[in-house]
Amino acid sequence: MSAQLPVVDAAVEVAPHRKLATVALLICIAVLAVNMVLFVDTGVKAIRYPFEIDYGEGIVWQQALRIASGDAYGGIAQFPAIVFHYPPAFHLISTTTAAMLAMDTLAAGRLVALISTLLTSGFAGLVVFRSMREEAGAVAAAICAVIGGLVILTYWPVLVWAPLMRVDMTATALSLAGVYLGIAALRRPALIHAAALCFVAAVYTKQTSIVAPAATFLTLLLICPKVARAGIVTAVLSGLIVLGALIWWTDGGFVRHIFLYNINRFDAWRLRWIREALETHSLYFGVAAIGVGSQIRSRLPKYRGLSRAAARARLAASPADAAMLLVLVYFLLATAMLITIAKSGSNVNYLIEWLCVLAILVGMAMRDAAIAVTQSAPAAFRRRSANFVLAVILPAAVAVQVVMLPSIPDQRRGPIPELRQLVTLIREAQRPVISDDMVLLLRAGKPVVWEPAIFTELASGGLWDERPFVRLVRARHFAFFVTAGGRGTRLFDARYTPAVADAMDAAYPQKRRLAGYTLHFPAEAN
Repeated sequence: MSAQLPVVDAAVEVAPHRKLATVALLICIAVLAVNMVLFVDTGVKAIRYPFEIDYGEGIVWQQALRIASGDAYGGIAQFPAIVFHYPPAFHLISTTTAAMLAMDTLAAGRLVALISTLLTSGFAGLVVFRSMREEAGAVAAAICAVIGGLVILTYWPVLVWAPLMRVDMTATALSLAGVYLGIAALRRPALIHAAALCFVAAVYTKQTSIVAPAATFLTLLLICPKVARAGIVTAVLSGLIVLGALIWWTDGGFVRHIFLYNINRFDAWRLRWIREALETHSLYFGVAAIGVGSQIRSRLPKYRGLSRAAARARLAASPADAAMLLVLVYFLLATAMLITIAKSGSNVNYLIEWLCVLAILVGMAMRDAAIAVTQSAPAAFRRRSANFVLAVILPAAVAVQVVMLPSIPDQRRGPIPELRQLVTLIREAQRPVISDDMVLLLRAGKPVVWEPAIFTELASGGLWDERPFVRLVRARHFAFFVTAGGRGTRLFDARYTPAVADAMDAAYPQKRRLAGYTLHFPAEAN
């Protein structure tokens, strides 16, 4: 008869760290909860703010109005014209929300983005919970999930982007919903179809939302190919149906706008945002590396020496291992996609999905601390009790990181009286106005007839003939221009080609400063 393992009292194993781990986790969750309250409060204030917070909000608002009216993705050869940078999902959700709640469309779009951010946090937490529950127990997994989800609301790119009428947070929420359902499909294969539909919805919110489906289907092809193939078929068929409908509705304009007109030049200067994100959130990266690295090392021995088929079978039988593999693949692919930030027109929104996957890894890294506190894991696992670093230092480091991060910005810019004065000037203008701040145009009841940044990109790439527009400028077809700064500044030079700038100098030589903007008037203007 083989010798039996001695019964190990779990309390003896974890007691040395349990009190300290409890304190560390409580502090960690407390600072995250306070941050969440501040985050929501700031977001609500942004929803109520009637003017621009970000350059892209005005054009997204105008696009939403045009999509809702059925006048979208048209030609750009004639003036006026605007480019549609994104598929229509976010725009339709925003206009529907505005109609249902009798809200201003800008406010509704910001509300959709804020709710999407909270859903992103929730789905990240659900991914952590499902990944940790089997080996850590429900209570410990819930602790990990809360921390992982709330970490998302501390990132400075998320703090900047969450209250904006922009598509990114909605696309990220749909992507993480798909990842969660993809992991759940390991136990309930039918859910892969719901995951596929979430991925398709994410792509038709922001066309570059391909990392989450790529990670999910690649991982599932390794573990359970039949389930993966079913999801891929659903995604491809539903995506093609939507694409066909959009092509028919827009007479092919949808494809031209999304794939031909939506271009940007390479701008290596923007790569600095990756370095800034690494430096600003360095403790999060360290926590994920130490905590998840420890878990990977403990998992690897049971896969050594196995054939590919045997390793696949073992992964399929261990959803926790499969989930961790999927999240790691997701993180690697999201990291590779960071190169796309190096283009003109990009911003810190290109960091958001990558950081959201990092938050999932941070939540997973809390496993040993949560087990030390709850002792909810199976006895065989508790005998490998957490060491001091995993049980105490990691949650404490998360708390320290939250405190060290920049405070939640109040992005309402003002000065409101001057902005209202500028709106009045635009409203009273008898001719069209070109403005970097396109929210001002819509507030004044004027449509956006031309967006500076994208047409500068198209002209630079030879995809748009700027000469007719230059002639309009020289003929003083416009009442005045509103620009962020003047010639020689980075923003101005990125939004106006030399030919357009020369025409503005010749036809609109008078300059005036108002509400932080430069106004360009014809010579005879008072």
